[in-house]
Amino acid sequence: MPALEPRSDLGEFCALQWTRTELCRLLRDFFRATRPTGAPPVRVGTDLPFYYDPTDKLARFTPDVYVLEGLGEEEVLRSFRVWERGVRPSLLIHLVDSAVAPEDGLLMHCARLGAEDIVLFDPLSSLQPAASPCGRRPLWHYHQADGLTLQTQEHPGRVALPRHGLWLCHRGGAELRLYAGAADAFPSEAACWPTSEEQLLALRSRSPLPGAT
Repeated sequence: MPALEPRSDLGEFCALQWTRTELCRLLRDFFRATRPTGAPPVRVGTDLPFYYDPTDKLARFTPDVYVLEGLGEEEVLRSFRVWERGVRPSLLIHLVDSAVAPEDGLLMHCARLGAEDIVLFDPLSSLQPAASPCGRRPLWHYHQADGLTLQTQEHPGRVALPRHGLWLCHRGGAELRLYAGAADAFPSEAACWPTSEEQLLALRSRSPLPGAT
């Protein structure tokens, strides 16, 4: 089945660049706020080519969002060779526009890269034909321990990531939000991690109006 083409009339619904940037900001803010004092740093970024095989120059993958534990944000990176650094991403989040099978090249690269958790986000899943055999859904979660395994989800738009103490939740359109909480139950709406704009609005709402006494 051919991939669905983005539609210009959907506006921000297909603004995947916005989605990726916002998710990266949310994860960075979450780790800065929740990382214990003295714990190894966490780097969150986008569009970084990861090379995972020193014998194959084509063995590389560029995820939309990655989480690297043990590496800070101060270093400027143009590429990353895992065999030189001895560090692999603990989490990859990649945006897709079609169903992805386990034997697909995308997941093959993710598996060979060695990421522990891989989340695929398909914001156009609702546009598939009603009788589509592909079974598309907003979020797919693969975990790698002894091989790459698709994880069971109680809700097609929610993924628990217990290693990081958070959830990813699809809230419609291209909006993918982060919730802080344990994996045993989906957190309340109060646990939705605020964007920078939401934090600013909350701060303004608590501030007195100019000239108020």
